[in-house]
Amino acid sequence: MPDVIEPPAARRPEEALELVSQALSDGDLEAALAQYEKGALLAYWPLCLSRGDDPPGTPRRAIDGEGDGDVRSTLACVMELRLPLSVRIATVLETPELALVICERRVAGTGPDGARVQLSGHGCAVLRPQPDGAWRIAADAWRVGAELPLDPAEIPPGTNGDPVPSEGQSGASPLNPDARPKHPVPG
Repeated sequence: MPDVIEPPAARRPEEALELVSQALSDGDLEAALAQYEKGALLAYWPLCLSRGDDPPGTPRRAIDGEGDGDVRSTLACVMELRLPLSVRIATVLETPELALVICERRVAGTGPDGARVQLSGHGCAVLRPQPDGAWRIAADAWRVGAELPLDPAEIPPGTNGDPVPSEGQSGASPLNPDARPKHPVPG
């Protein structure tokens, strides 16, 4: 008989999101699902794809126990990437009967098909305390898409001949009035 170990219970609201990320990263779908209430709602924007007559950017919805679009199949799709899922907690707003957790989720690595995967996005979850003292997710929203570079290029790129001081990469600025361009601007 296999040794059945119960998934950990979240003692703080943000811990439930951390446990979901850890479970999906470890390939343990049941442990991830244990952090959701029965009937939980998961709204997700995978690359902002539309569905049917919905306008672009409309979230898809998965309700626990509701057929093919349920929370189980949605989380299984994330887990099928076989990549670590990280979560960074930004804010926790907590009352005795409800909590809102705002976070950022990130998946990066080489997927099972050999393609490079870099997804990230902000999300939030509403959690409720249970009679046993654990916090479980009642509603979860994920918005993940292609990850953007941390430092995008300056648009338009500055030049030494910028006509407006303090713009671009040359000239004096209000913060550094003594700055001089490396190459004098013809005048």
